[in-house]
Amino acid sequence: MNPSTEFEFVVGEKYENEKGVFSVMAIEKDEMVIRWASGEEVQTSMEFQSRIQDRRQWEKNLQQEKTTAAKPAPRKAKPSKSSKKEPSA
Repeated sequence: MNPSTEFEFVVGEKYENEKGVFSVMAIEKDEMVIRWASGEEVQTSMEFQSRIQDRRQWEKNLQQEKTTAAKPAPRKAKPSKSSKKEPSA
């Protein structure tokens, strides 16, 4: 996996982790409060949630690479029989 990139969370924005989509309610120093649609709130480290976002992006990229690799290469068109020249007499 690639080294962790600085993922920047923004208060009021929505993100997703394994529990689902959550909103960032507050950020203070290295910690943040997040809330899911169910109303559940937790205080968590930004580093932890950033690693989750990085891993999810890595998994998404890997899946796209697999999908692209699984597509068959385009076939070359064969020349039609009518385009062959008749031998000269």
